[in-house]
Amino acid sequence: MRRPEETTQPEVWDGVLGLLDLEVVHYHFDEEHGVRQMTVVPRMQTAACPDCGSLCDCVHQTRDRDSIRDLPISDRPVELRIRVWQFACPRCDQKFTPTVASVAEGAHATERFLERCAALVRISDIANAASFLGVPEKTLEGWYYDYVERIQAGPQPSAAPIRAIGIDELSQKKGTAASSP
Repeated sequence: MRRPEETTQPEVWDGVLGLLDLEVVHYHFDEEHGVRQMTVVPRMQTAACPDCGSLCDCVHQTRDRDSIRDLPISDRPVELRIRVWQFACPRCDQKFTPTVASVAEGAHATERFLERCAALVRISDIANAASFLGVPEKTLEGWYYDYVERIQAGPQPSAAPIRAIGIDELSQKKGTAASSP
């Protein structure tokens, strides 16, 4: 039986990678560096124009985002090459490239990789997390602080309306006020 890294079938790696908005179209194992390299494309082949809001499926050109770090598979690091499409809106003639939800803007990493980095930094420190993940310390430091800032600036859960008020029955029986403010 062939091991998964020996297969050339991208659909096998598509299931292993598990990024719902991306599809694996090519896999290569770089034996020299021990890195799993995958070329992925967005599953959605249409996008809404940011100017007029109309749905576009006319691809103007493609470009690749190289060396995007993702979570390791087994003990091997994973690098993604993401092929993104630039669309041309037939309605307003605007050209645009939609963002890929699972990839962090401004970082060469996926959101889930940055989430794991942040979790490791919280229980250790940046130097140990960088060493464990095989990322330069300064790179991880920048990614970490950008990630934390983005998460904190994101939508905060709104407070739910009060549905019930608790009464301190013991304080009522004793005739004293509750001890907590």
